[in-house]
Amino acid sequence: MRPHYGGYTLIFISLKQDIMKHIFIMVLVCIAVFGCNQRAIPSHTSITNTTIVNDDNKPILAGHCSIAILQNAPYADWYLKNYTDYLVDTITARQLHPFLKNKTIEIFLGSWCGDSKREVPKMLKLLQVAGFDTSHLSLIFVDNSTAAYKQSPQHEELGKGIHHVPTFIMYNGKREIGRIVETPSVSLEKDLLAIFNNEDVPAKYKAIAWWQQEVNGKKKSLDDIQLKDLATTLKLLCRNAGEFNAYGYVLLAQKNYKEAINVFKLNTFIYPDDAGTYDSLGEGLMVAGNKKEAVKNYEKVLQLKPSDENALKMLEKLK
Repeated sequence: MRPHYGGYTLIFISLKQDIMKHIFIMVLVCIAVFGCNQRAIPSHTSITNTTIVNDDNKPILAGHCSIAILQNAPYADWYLKNYTDYLVDTITARQLHPFLKNKTIEIFLGSWCGDSKREVPKMLKLLQVAGFDTSHLSLIFVDNSTAAYKQSPQHEELGKGIHHVPTFIMYNGKREIGRIVETPSVSLEKDLLAIFNNEDVPAKYKAIAWWQQEVNGKKKSLDDIQLKDLATTLKLLCRNAGEFNAYGYVLLAQKNYKEAINVFKLNTFIYPDDAGTYDSLGEGLMVAGNKKEAVKNYEKVLQLKPSDENALKMLEKLK
Protein backbone atom coordinates (compact mmCIF):
# COMPACT_ATOMS: atom_id res chain seq x y z
CA MET A 1 0.00 0.00 0.00
CA ARG A 2 1.27 3.51 -0.84
CA PRO A 3 1.69 5.96 2.10
CA HIS A 4 -0.74 8.88 2.24
CA TYR A 5 0.87 12.29 1.74
CA GLY A 6 -2.26 14.32 1.05
CA GLY A 7 -3.16 17.01 -1.51
CA TYR A 8 -0.88 18.04 -4.33
CA THR A 9 2.15 16.30 -2.88
CA LEU A 10 0.53 12.91 -3.40
CA ILE A 11 -0.39 13.80 -7.00
CA PHE A 12 3.14 15.01 -7.70
CA ILE A 13 4.74 11.84 -6.31
CA SER A 14 2.33 9.62 -8.20
CA LEU A 15 3.05 11.43 -11.47
CA LYS A 16 6.77 11.29 -10.83
CA GLN A 17 6.62 7.55 -10.21
CA ASP A 18 4.61 6.99 -13.40
CA ILE A 19 7.04 9.10 -15.44
CA MET A 20 10.06 7.25 -14.06
CA LYS A 21 8.39 3.90 -14.77
CA HIS A 22 7.75 4.86 -18.41
CA ILE A 23 11.31 6.16 -18.83
CA PHE A 24 12.62 2.91 -17.37
CA ILE A 25 10.56 0.84 -19.82
CA MET A 26 11.70 2.98 -22.77
CA VAL A 27 15.34 2.48 -21.82
CA LEU A 28 14.85 -1.27 -21.66
CA VAL A 29 13.11 -1.30 -25.03
CA CYS A 30 15.99 0.65 -26.58
CA ILE A 31 18.42 -1.93 -25.21
CA ALA A 32 16.25 -4.70 -26.60
CA VAL A 33 15.98 -3.15 -30.04
CA PHE A 34 19.52 -1.90 -30.54
CA GLY A 35 21.61 -4.01 -28.20
CA CYS A 36 21.68 -7.06 -30.45
CA ASN A 37 22.67 -5.30 -33.68
CA GLN A 38 26.10 -6.07 -35.11
CA ARG A 39 26.28 -9.34 -33.16
CA ALA A 40 26.18 -11.65 -36.21
CA ILE A 41 27.48 -12.04 -39.73
CA PRO A 42 25.82 -13.95 -42.60
CA SER A 43 26.46 -17.69 -42.83
CA HIS A 44 28.43 -19.11 -45.71
CA THR A 45 27.53 -22.79 -45.66
CA SER A 46 26.67 -24.69 -48.81
CA ILE A 47 23.12 -25.61 -49.82
CA THR A 48 22.41 -29.20 -48.79
CA ASN A 49 18.60 -29.61 -49.07
CA THR A 50 18.77 -32.12 -46.23
CA THR A 51 15.64 -33.93 -45.03
CA ILE A 52 15.67 -35.56 -41.60
CA VAL A 53 13.07 -37.33 -39.44
CA ASN A 54 12.15 -35.55 -36.20
CA ASP A 55 10.96 -36.89 -32.82
CA ASP A 56 7.42 -37.19 -34.21
CA ASN A 57 8.72 -39.43 -37.01
CA LYS A 58 7.90 -36.77 -39.60
CA PRO A 59 10.22 -35.53 -42.37
CA ILE A 60 11.50 -31.97 -41.91
CA LEU A 61 14.09 -29.85 -43.69
CA ALA A 62 17.36 -29.17 -41.90
CA GLY A 63 20.20 -26.76 -42.66
CA HIS A 64 20.82 -24.50 -45.65
CA CYS A 65 18.20 -25.31 -48.30
CA SER A 66 17.10 -23.80 -51.59
CA ILE A 67 13.84 -21.95 -52.18
CA ALA A 68 13.01 -24.46 -54.92
CA ILE A 69 12.71 -27.35 -52.46
CA LEU A 70 9.67 -25.67 -50.91
CA GLN A 71 7.81 -26.27 -54.16
CA ASN A 72 8.13 -30.03 -53.67
CA ALA A 73 5.95 -32.31 -51.52
CA PRO A 74 5.24 -32.29 -48.64
CA TYR A 75 6.19 -28.62 -48.25
CA ALA A 76 4.44 -27.34 -51.38
CA ASP A 77 1.00 -27.72 -49.80
CA TRP A 78 1.55 -24.83 -47.39
CA TYR A 79 4.21 -22.92 -49.31
CA LEU A 80 2.35 -22.47 -52.60
CA LYS A 81 -0.96 -21.62 -50.95
CA ASN A 82 0.47 -18.95 -48.63
CA TYR A 83 2.69 -17.55 -51.39
CA THR A 84 -0.24 -17.28 -53.82
CA ASP A 85 -2.74 -15.91 -51.29
CA TYR A 86 -0.50 -13.11 -50.03
CA LEU A 87 -1.26 -9.65 -51.42
CA VAL A 88 1.96 -7.64 -51.39
CA ASP A 89 1.82 -3.95 -50.51
CA THR A 90 3.26 -2.95 -53.89
CA ILE A 91 3.61 0.75 -53.01
CA THR A 92 5.89 -0.04 -50.06
CA ALA A 93 7.63 -2.78 -52.07
CA ARG A 94 8.62 -0.20 -54.69
CA GLN A 95 9.99 2.03 -51.93
CA LEU A 96 12.04 -0.93 -50.67
CA HIS A 97 13.69 -1.63 -54.02
CA PRO A 98 16.59 0.89 -53.85
CA PHE A 99 17.45 -0.17 -50.28
CA LEU A 100 17.85 -3.85 -51.19
CA LYS A 101 20.91 -3.43 -53.39
CA ASN A 102 23.96 -5.22 -51.92
CA LYS A 103 21.99 -6.29 -48.84
CA THR A 104 21.92 -9.86 -47.49
CA ILE A 105 18.98 -11.55 -45.79
CA GLU A 106 19.11 -14.71 -43.70
CA ILE A 107 15.93 -16.55 -42.71
CA PHE A 108 15.91 -19.09 -39.89
CA LEU A 109 12.75 -21.17 -40.06
CA GLY A 110 11.20 -24.54 -39.38
CA SER A 111 9.31 -26.60 -41.95
CA TRP A 112 7.40 -27.90 -38.89
CA CYS A 113 6.54 -24.40 -37.59
CA GLY A 114 3.15 -22.78 -38.23
CA ASP A 115 4.55 -19.24 -38.06
CA SER A 116 7.27 -20.14 -40.57
CA LYS A 117 4.76 -21.73 -42.92
CA ARG A 118 2.68 -18.56 -42.84
CA GLU A 119 5.30 -15.77 -42.83
CA VAL A 120 8.16 -17.10 -44.97
CA PRO A 121 6.15 -17.53 -48.20
CA LYS A 122 4.88 -13.97 -47.71
CA MET A 123 8.42 -12.64 -47.26
CA LEU A 124 9.69 -14.50 -50.34
CA LYS A 125 6.88 -13.11 -52.47
CA LEU A 126 7.50 -9.59 -51.13
CA LEU A 127 11.21 -9.82 -51.92
CA GLN A 128 10.45 -11.04 -55.43
CA VAL A 129 8.06 -8.13 -56.05
CA ALA A 130 10.63 -5.69 -54.61
CA GLY A 131 13.31 -7.01 -56.97
CA PHE A 132 15.64 -8.51 -54.37
CA ASP A 133 18.55 -10.59 -55.66
CA THR A 134 17.80 -14.00 -54.16
CA SER A 135 21.44 -15.05 -54.48
CA HIS A 136 21.87 -12.89 -51.38
CA LEU A 137 19.17 -14.82 -49.51
CA SER A 138 19.76 -17.85 -47.26
CA LEU A 139 17.11 -20.20 -45.87
CA ILE A 140 18.34 -22.01 -42.76
CA PHE A 141 15.98 -24.71 -41.49
CA VAL A 142 16.18 -25.68 -37.82
CA ASP A 143 15.16 -28.85 -36.01
CA ASN A 144 12.36 -29.24 -33.46
CA SER A 145 13.69 -32.43 -31.90
CA THR A 146 14.45 -32.29 -28.17
CA ALA A 147 18.19 -32.85 -28.58
CA ALA A 148 18.64 -30.28 -31.35
CA TYR A 149 15.87 -27.77 -30.65
CA LYS A 150 16.14 -24.69 -32.93
CA GLN A 151 19.47 -25.94 -34.30
CA SER A 152 20.61 -26.78 -37.83
CA PRO A 153 23.04 -29.61 -38.67
CA GLN A 154 25.66 -27.07 -39.79
CA HIS A 155 24.93 -24.81 -36.77
CA GLU A 156 24.50 -21.56 -38.66
CA GLU A 157 22.43 -20.41 -35.68
CA LEU A 158 25.42 -20.26 -33.34
CA GLY A 159 26.00 -16.81 -31.85
CA LYS A 160 22.88 -15.36 -33.47
CA GLY A 161 20.44 -15.58 -30.58
CA ILE A 162 17.82 -17.62 -32.43
CA HIS A 163 14.98 -18.49 -30.06
CA HIS A 164 11.76 -18.17 -32.09
CA VAL A 165 11.22 -18.85 -35.78
CA PRO A 166 10.97 -17.55 -38.33
CA THR A 167 13.72 -15.02 -37.67
CA PHE A 168 14.54 -12.71 -40.59
CA ILE A 169 17.99 -11.09 -40.24
CA MET A 170 19.00 -8.23 -42.53
CA TYR A 171 22.67 -7.41 -43.16
CA ASN A 172 24.60 -4.60 -44.78
CA GLY A 173 27.85 -6.35 -45.65
CA LYS A 174 28.78 -8.27 -42.51
CA ARG A 175 26.85 -5.99 -40.16
CA GLU A 176 23.41 -6.91 -38.91
CA ILE A 177 21.11 -3.91 -39.32
CA GLY A 178 17.88 -5.40 -37.98
CA ARG A 179 15.64 -8.41 -37.63
CA ILE A 180 12.02 -9.47 -37.59
CA VAL A 181 11.27 -12.29 -35.16
CA GLU A 182 8.29 -14.57 -35.76
CA THR A 183 5.79 -11.92 -36.94
CA PRO A 184 6.19 -8.28 -38.02
CA SER A 185 5.35 -5.34 -35.79
CA VAL A 186 3.27 -3.57 -38.49
CA SER A 187 3.71 -5.57 -41.70
CA LEU A 188 6.61 -7.24 -43.44
CA GLU A 189 6.76 -4.38 -45.95
CA LYS A 190 6.61 -1.58 -43.37
CA ASP A 191 9.01 -3.27 -40.96
CA LEU A 192 11.60 -3.91 -43.68
CA LEU A 193 11.38 -0.33 -44.89
CA ALA A 194 11.82 0.96 -41.34
CA ILE A 195 14.87 -1.26 -40.80
CA PHE A 196 16.54 -0.13 -44.00
CA ASN A 197 15.71 3.49 -43.10
CA ASN A 198 17.43 3.01 -39.71
CA GLU A 199 14.14 3.62 -37.92
CA ASP A 200 13.02 1.97 -34.69
CA VAL A 201 11.20 -1.34 -35.06
CA PRO A 202 9.91 -2.60 -31.69
CA ALA A 203 11.37 -5.97 -30.75
CA LYS A 204 8.70 -8.61 -30.31
CA TYR A 205 10.53 -10.49 -27.56
CA LYS A 206 11.89 -7.57 -25.55
CA ALA A 207 12.54 -9.61 -22.40
CA ILE A 208 14.74 -12.16 -24.19
CA ALA A 209 16.56 -9.38 -26.05
CA TRP A 210 17.28 -7.67 -22.71
CA TRP A 211 18.48 -10.92 -21.15
CA GLN A 212 20.75 -11.68 -24.11
CA GLN A 213 22.27 -8.21 -23.89
CA GLU A 214 22.74 -8.03 -20.11
CA VAL A 215 23.06 -11.60 -18.81
CA ASN A 216 23.63 -14.03 -21.70
CA GLY A 217 27.05 -15.65 -21.93
CA LYS A 218 28.10 -15.24 -18.30
CA LYS A 219 27.63 -18.99 -17.87
CA LYS A 220 27.26 -18.92 -14.10
CA SER A 221 24.44 -19.85 -11.78
CA LEU A 222 22.49 -16.91 -10.41
CA ASP A 223 21.09 -17.10 -6.89
CA ASP A 224 17.43 -16.57 -6.03
CA ILE A 225 17.96 -12.98 -4.89
CA GLN A 226 19.60 -12.02 -8.20
CA LEU A 227 16.91 -13.79 -10.22
CA LYS A 228 14.08 -12.19 -8.23
CA ASP A 229 15.59 -8.75 -8.90
CA LEU A 230 15.80 -9.57 -12.61
CA ALA A 231 12.23 -10.89 -12.54
CA THR A 232 11.01 -7.52 -11.26
CA THR A 233 12.66 -5.84 -14.23
CA LEU A 234 11.68 -8.37 -16.89
CA LYS A 235 8.06 -8.72 -15.80
CA LEU A 236 7.51 -5.32 -17.45
CA LEU A 237 8.80 -6.68 -20.77
CA CYS A 238 7.51 -10.26 -20.83
CA ARG A 239 4.66 -11.22 -23.14
CA ASN A 240 3.76 -14.47 -21.39
CA ALA A 241 5.29 -17.49 -19.65
CA GLY A 242 5.97 -19.16 -22.99
CA GLU A 243 8.59 -16.56 -23.97
CA PHE A 244 11.34 -17.59 -21.55
CA ASN A 245 10.10 -21.18 -21.51
CA ALA A 246 10.93 -21.59 -25.22
CA TYR A 247 14.27 -19.84 -24.76
CA GLY A 248 15.15 -22.14 -21.86
CA TYR A 249 14.64 -25.21 -24.05
CA VAL A 250 16.88 -23.72 -26.74
CA LEU A 251 19.63 -23.32 -24.13
CA LEU A 252 18.99 -26.82 -22.78
CA ALA A 253 19.41 -28.35 -26.26
CA GLN A 254 22.69 -26.43 -26.58
CA LYS A 255 23.78 -28.09 -23.30
CA ASN A 256 24.14 -24.65 -21.77
CA TYR A 257 22.71 -26.03 -18.54
CA LYS A 258 23.57 -23.22 -16.14
CA GLU A 259 21.94 -20.52 -18.23
CA ALA A 260 18.99 -22.77 -19.10
CA ILE A 261 18.29 -23.30 -15.40
CA ASN A 262 18.75 -19.57 -14.74
CA VAL A 263 16.11 -18.86 -17.38
CA PHE A 264 13.68 -21.54 -16.22
CA LYS A 265 14.01 -20.43 -12.58
CA LEU A 266 13.63 -16.78 -13.57
CA ASN A 267 10.36 -17.74 -15.26
CA THR A 268 9.03 -19.23 -12.00
CA PHE A 269 9.65 -15.89 -10.28
CA ILE A 270 7.94 -13.95 -13.06
CA TYR A 271 4.98 -16.37 -13.19
CA PRO A 272 4.83 -18.02 -9.74
CA ASP A 273 1.31 -19.36 -10.23
CA ASP A 274 1.98 -21.06 -13.56
CA ALA A 275 2.52 -24.81 -13.08
CA GLY A 276 4.22 -25.06 -16.47
CA THR A 277 7.17 -22.92 -15.36
CA TYR A 278 8.00 -25.37 -12.54
CA ASP A 279 7.55 -28.33 -14.89
CA SER A 280 10.15 -26.88 -17.27
CA LEU A 281 12.53 -26.05 -14.41
CA GLY A 282 12.13 -29.61 -13.14
CA GLU A 283 13.01 -30.97 -16.58
CA GLY A 284 16.02 -28.68 -16.88
CA LEU A 285 17.33 -29.72 -13.48
CA MET A 286 16.77 -33.39 -14.28
CA VAL A 287 18.67 -33.13 -17.58
CA ALA A 288 21.48 -31.27 -15.79
CA GLY A 289 21.69 -34.09 -13.24
CA ASN A 290 20.17 -32.35 -10.20
CA LYS A 291 17.47 -34.89 -9.37
CA LYS A 292 16.82 -33.62 -5.84
CA GLU A 293 15.86 -30.12 -7.01
CA ALA A 294 13.99 -31.58 -9.97
CA VAL A 295 11.77 -33.52 -7.55
CA LYS A 296 11.00 -30.34 -5.58
CA ASN A 297 9.83 -28.57 -8.71
CA TYR A 298 7.65 -31.42 -9.94
CA GLU A 299 6.09 -31.51 -6.45
CA LYS A 300 5.43 -27.77 -6.84
CA VAL A 301 3.63 -28.54 -10.11
CA LEU A 302 1.33 -30.91 -8.24
CA GLN A 303 0.61 -28.27 -5.59
CA LEU A 304 -0.66 -25.98 -8.34
CA LYS A 305 -2.13 -28.70 -10.56
CA PRO A 306 -2.74 -31.89 -8.52
CA SER A 307 -3.71 -34.11 -11.46
CA ASP A 308 -0.82 -33.17 -13.76
CA GLU A 309 0.08 -36.41 -15.55
CA ASN A 310 3.59 -35.40 -16.62
CA ALA A 311 4.60 -34.35 -13.10
CA LEU A 312 3.29 -37.63 -11.66
CA LYS A 313 5.15 -39.57 -14.34
CA MET A 314 8.41 -37.70 -13.82
CA LEU A 315 8.26 -38.02 -10.02
CA GLU A 316 7.80 -41.75 -10.37
CA LYS A 317 10.78 -41.86 -12.70
CA LEU A 318 12.97 -39.70 -10.43
CA LYS A 319 12.11 -41.48 -7.20
